[in-house]
Amino acid sequence: MIKKFFSVFLLCLLACVTVSQNAPAPPSFSASSEPPSVSSGTPNPALTATAPSVSAGNAENKKDYIKWVDFNVTYEALKDAMEMDIETFEQDLHLPWTESLAYLASRNGGDFSGYQKNDLKTFAEKRLSGSSVSDLIQGYKVYDYYYSAYSAVIGNLLGFREDGTYGLTAFSPIAAGYLYTESDDFGNGRSYGFARKHLGHDMFCSVGTPVAAVENGVVEAMGWNQYGGWRIGIRSLDRQRYYYYAHLRKDAPFAKGLKEGSRVRAGQIIGYTGQSGYSIKENVNNINVPHLHFGIQLIFDESQKECLSEIWIDTYPLIQLLSANRAKASGVKGTMPAAADIPVSENAARTPNGSMPDRNAAGTPNSSMPGSHTSSSAAQKDKAEVNLPILMYHGLTDRQSRVGDYYVPAETFESDMRYLKEQGYTSVTMTELIHYVYDKSGSLRLPEKPVIITFDDGYLNNHTFGTEILKEYGMKAVISVIGSASREMSQTKYRNERSCAANISELRQMKESGVWEIQNHTYNLHKITSERRGASKEPRETPSDYLKRLQGDLYRNQLFLKSVTGAAPNTFTWPYGAYTEDARALLKEMNFRATLSCASGINRIKKGDTDCLYLLKRNIRKPDFDFSKLLSEH
Repeated sequence: MIKKFFSVFLLCLLACVTVSQNAPAPPSFSASSEPPSVSSGTPNPALTATAPSVSAGNAENKKDYIKWVDFNVTYEALKDAMEMDIETFEQDLHLPWTESLAYLASRNGGDFSGYQKNDLKTFAEKRLSGSSVSDLIQGYKVYDYYYSAYSAVIGNLLGFREDGTYGLTAFSPIAAGYLYTESDDFGNGRSYGFARKHLGHDMFCSVGTPVAAVENGVVEAMGWNQYGGWRIGIRSLDRQRYYYYAHLRKDAPFAKGLKEGSRVRAGQIIGYTGQSGYSIKENVNNINVPHLHFGIQLIFDESQKECLSEIWIDTYPLIQLLSANRAKASGVKGTMPAAADIPVSENAARTPNGSMPDRNAAGTPNSSMPGSHTSSSAAQKDKAEVNLPILMYHGLTDRQSRVGDYYVPAETFESDMRYLKEQGYTSVTMTELIHYVYDKSGSLRLPEKPVIITFDDGYLNNHTFGTEILKEYGMKAVISVIGSASREMSQTKYRNERSCAANISELRQMKESGVWEIQNHTYNLHKITSERRGASKEPRETPSDYLKRLQGDLYRNQLFLKSVTGAAPNTFTWPYGAYTEDARALLKEMNFRATLSCASGINRIKKGDTDCLYLLKRNIRKPDFDFSKLLSEH
């Protein structure tokens, strides 16, 4: 840990660096509800799908990540931009705060000391008048840098809460009902051990004040540190932020049940303030005044986690913003299940921004990949092509009256899973499949007999009946969710639990169960009208108008599902299988690495052939479905 503090001493030797020189070109169309990834030509780290980098091992590529961030956005600018983001979310033109703040920063060089609210108002007026971000940033070469940097800092602070409302989902580190004062002391000198700078924010309060997790994450470090005393380090689920909580209470610093590897929810009580630290010996109070030291480290590449050029930011304006959302300390539940979905190995594939992806989006270890719990003898040998059946379900039921093409008895689903297990099949998720295809090292393998189990629409009955069955037979499934339906169920108390969509809380339970991977099935385009079937193009609709509409809908669902699960989907499932060829380029630009159709058949998967991941065939499980016939084609 000494080097963590010594690093700052050497920062003066480091030059400010730039972001990747390989940013994708802006698409040839503009959207009325542009996601930032399209309007700027730079993917939104908060909304892009998890996918492996096809050249992660290339030494040159390791230069293409942000090396330093000066986060000088004032509280006033943060608050105004956040309010505009929330206000416009349901409007045709959504103005994300990362986008507006990056625009202002590109004009003022990241210096917000002279910020005026009219600056933000002028930007909004220009956007509403029809100007795209691409139009407005002409001549500002640093926009992409600020957009990526600010997305890493604040991209996860807004989202959908369990009641279905859109707003702050991150919490203040100090629980509600407890008094504290604070000092804007980032960068001040410290002398214990050696001369260094203070890399955090001090919040002064009584010993024993409950400390809350700012956002969802995984405990990476926990225990004694010479400088921080009893401390907890929590990594965000997208792995771009490392939250550091230090000087916790002597004798009883941590919440009961917390351990390294624990997954924590935003607002969950993780520990209690104290004055421990400044001692090699454990459990010593050498801090004069009780307080919480709170810090945020940004990580754009895993090599930055512990090095001489760590990126720590001034959190003072963020703390002011988050003070409006403080967690209740009473009735705190235990920790979430162990974070098997968050890899700790450095050998996992990397996402395009250099961060480590989940082993799979289902929240379970990647049991079919090397280094997992499955022995290599159970994996495919390096074949030119692999046959992959994909099964499609919709609803599960315990009522015979509901049985039909789109509702299968729960006992039938159980017999299906038993049959697959007896026949030696191993389920894989879409993320596992994507990693296999994109893998250039040749080290990743699929199981000897792979199968993907999918559910469309996001019904609660999938969870009610399916979760325990999947667990019993060691299977995982992919569920494609209609965002608006889930959000609506989060806002009402009256619903038919046998046929309704799973609400936000229930989707989180499914994610945490370790057997479900959640993917995108549109936000509000799963319907049939006289002119449109699902997300397909209307006959009289221009290609440009169609792409604008589809883009806006998918963007909202990416944001919604990322708020629910902590990870943006990497797969899009076409409602009714109604595919429009015009959308192929858009889906790739939005970083969907795979799409699911409703065409029947067996898929031929070839490593390196990324096109084989689009319009994957599936076989709907109808009452007359013949398992043996389908699998005989395997």
